[in-house]
Amino acid sequence: MTTTKWWLVGAMLIIALVVLAGFTLGISPKLEEVSATRATRTAALAQNEVYELQLAALQRQFDGLETVQDELAVLRAAIPEGAALPAFIGQLDAIAGRTSVTVTEFSSADAMPYLPVVPDASAPDSTAPGTDGAGSAAPSPLVTAENFIAVPVTISVAGGFDAVLEFLDGVQNAQRLMTVTSFSSGMPSADTPNRVTGQIAGIVYVLLNAG
Repeated sequence: MTTTKWWLVGAMLIIALVVLAGFTLGISPKLEEVSATRATRTAALAQNEVYELQLAALQRQFDGLETVQDELAVLRAAIPEGAALPAFIGQLDAIAGRTSVTVTEFSSADAMPYLPVVPDASAPDSTAPGTDGAGSAAPSPLVTAENFIAVPVTISVAGGFDAVLEFLDGVQNAQRLMTVTSFSSGMPSADTPNRVTGQIAGIVYVLLNAG
């Protein structure tokens, strides 16, 4: 082999070593860095998807919270934290105005602790689903004599007989929950043949704030 050929072989070896050294010292670390960056990006994208799912779940819960708050407001209007009798009388006056009767008297007795009805095992349908064994809904353990108060009330109204019955229906379906325990009406007099008096006795409730 001539000297020129040896020089050519040597030059090719030197070039190969330079390329190999460049790959080992420069290109290879960069490839590893790119691979690590890709892995980090993939992990970040996966974590972002988890965050998006959590955010969507929180958004659904937040949207439902407004509905729950609205329902709670309705329940609190039906059973307030205090007797709130002036507001209740205002509701009665509004119902009286709609039904064309006159509230002639309103009275309330002392508040008393609520006492749940004692189940009667001998009552029919005592095994019906969702009952307490007596055919009626089982009382909630959250409702106790300490936080649930009953206030007896009596309402006297005057007006046409149909109007008095309409007022009675309005009271039973009013915003404030009232359980009617008795109702009676008098006979019309000769002077007012189209006017009767009605006596309504019932109970309104108070749920003390347990929080």
